Amino acid sequence: MHDPTDHDVPCLWETGRSVTLHFGAEAVQSQMSKDAPNRLEFEYTRLMAAFLPFHPEPADILIVGLGGGSLSKFCHHHLPDCRITTVEINPEVIALRDTFLIPPESPRFRIICADAVDYLPQQPASTDILLLDGYNADGLPPALSSESFYEDCFQALRPGGLLVANLWKTDPAFRLYTGRLGRLFNRRLVRSGCDTGNEVVLCFRDEELPPFETVWQRAQEFQAKTGLNLPQYLENLVFNAGSSWFYGGG
Repeated sequence: MHDPTDHDVPCLWETGRSVTLHFGAEAVQSQMSKDAPNRLEFEYTRLMAAFLPFHPEPADILIVGLGGGSLSKFCHHHLPDCRITTVEINPEVIALRDTFLIPPESPRFRIICADAVDYLPQQPASTDILLLDGYNADGLPPALSSESFYEDCFQALRPGGLLVANLWKTDPAFRLYTGRLGRLFNRRLVRSGCDTGNEVVLCFRDEELPPFETVWQRAQEFQAKTGLNLPQYLENLVFNAGSSWFYGGG
């Protein structure tokens, strides 16, 4: 569990074109283009949006980690019929919501200042998509990658739900984290990485997948709507799949 009084101090770096949130000199958390505030600027966040072709009409999305609100804003903008809940432990990060043009509180958009370790156990079967992107200046907090936390995440998903986790490939505990997720989701997970070293893991609660032709068509449709190269991401997931469960991969 996090110490509620021990938070990293967020810093801003602003240019004429963008605003960047970071912790310390190296730990860049988020970036917003002033010309396109709802655009996903980092490749790993675009990879995290690969849940869309598999679950195109979620009723609820739960996001752990606000940062500059990139994922929260993207989901709010492109999924108008979905309720977006973001859990962020650091009130100083939440205080920057206006700087990053994060939507105000509404029936379909809310930010909760809480420790996700405490919040998740109270939310059984409450969400269709769970996005895990809760980092601090030191990386992924151990409490947000423990077996008990992942179990709470699994229980928070509704039937047909997906968990999408942003991990760091060079983290010494990377295999430990993916092993925990693999056991919990009965190896129903696929991964794709990007040049920054981030590794995005999609975990499927249920064994049955939509037909590949349907997912491929949805990927093309969402590409037209969002500008994301979702067909390529889907190809990468199939290519990297380590199990024949996922469209014959591996």
